[in-house]
Amino acid sequence: MRARTLSVPLAVLAGVGGGRLTAIALRAVVPASRSRVLSASLVPVALVYPLARTAVDDRRAVLREVGGVAAMAAATALAARSDRSTRVTAYGWLAHAAFDLVHDPGRDSRLPDWYPALCAGFDAGVAWDLLARP
Repeated sequence: MRARTLSVPLAVLAGVGGGRLTAIALRAVVPASRSRVLSASLVPVALVYPLARTAVDDRRAVLREVGGVAAMAAATALAARSDRSTRVTAYGWLAHAAFDLVHDPGRDSRLPDWYPALCAGFDAGVAWDLLARP
């Protein structure tokens, strides 16, 4: 694994702040469709990992990442059909945060070593706002 250039706690905290600010801005700009926008964002956020690969040498890592994309697509579809779409969307963001925290992009990724921690914080910040202000 590459040397860490940004501490994990600092990256998580920065991510939480960014996620909260993003969710607050969406609430101010598109209040009626905030949950739909955040739900639709789950798939592109998950696509970052497989799209950042320089090779497909580690098939298990690729399968995990594609599985993450499929899980976020399922969360988006479930949110679209649920009468509790905001909550389902928040849980999708929390699921992606958990994925980030345990995911090792490996040596074939173009992502910096601090990215998973920052992304986990961002995801948690978005979920926090969705759960606090449904």
